[in-house]
Amino acid sequence: MNKKQIVCLWLGIIVFVLVGLYASSDTIYLWSHGALMLPPFTVLWVCIIIVTIGLIYTFRDKQDKKDKDD
Repeated sequence: MNKKQIVCLWLGIIVFVLVGLYASSDTIYLWSHGALMLPPFTVLWVCIIIVTIGLIYTFRDKQDKKDKDD
């Protein structure tokens, strides 16, 4: 991992923990009939994980990109 990836990882971890500490008690209904009810922090955690992984993948080294393309 390069420096940018490590920074993204730590920022993702910090935001993940802060969202966990905030943890609202409201419920998010994903379907109109309310069949799938999730706490809002669960949805935020999934979004944070996806964005963090995307940033780590985006900031990979040029050599890593070259090796994966071959």
